[in-house]
Amino acid sequence: MSINNSDKFGNVGHRSRWTEKNPEFDDIDRKIIRALVADARLSFRDLGERIHLSPNATAERVRRLQESKVISGFHAKVDRARLGAPLDAYIDISLRSETNARTFEIWAVKVSGVMTFAMVTGEFDCRVRVACKDQADLMRLVEELRSGGAIQGTNTTVICREVEVRSTAYWTRTD
Repeated sequence: MSINNSDKFGNVGHRSRWTEKNPEFDDIDRKIIRALVADARLSFRDLGERIHLSPNATAERVRRLQESKVISGFHAKVDRARLGAPLDAYIDISLRSETNARTFEIWAVKVSGVMTFAMVTGEFDCRVRVACKDQADLMRLVEELRSGGAIQGTNTTVICREVEVRSTAYWTRTD
């Protein structure tokens, strides 16, 4: 159901937003997503040059992607080591059977040093990612999590090196 027409958003000679493969996004949207994942600070002028649209048409496309919650925000990448928290770790947590996971989540995300919280499948119930000053701070954090009585056990893994993959292959593929 590709339609080649012109609209006020710069779709001249391109498929409209309603494509056979994904009815919500077209190739221009995918190019915008790829470019913003690589560099979220691009101006609409620079982004428009990359995708061959005017700055106004580009801004409108980005606004629509934000309104549809495809783009949920633009974030600064912070070097936690330079802020005094160079030690990152994952703490896998098994909850006691009587513990409500959602209640634990609400409490755990308030613990100083917790960066992310995920409910997971497998041997553990949840995983938190933490940032700490040093090993002593990591131990303090683990003990604080354990102190609430909701945890049956933990397994902590220190992150020695992590590579961030900025691939957009999955969420911008057209198949």
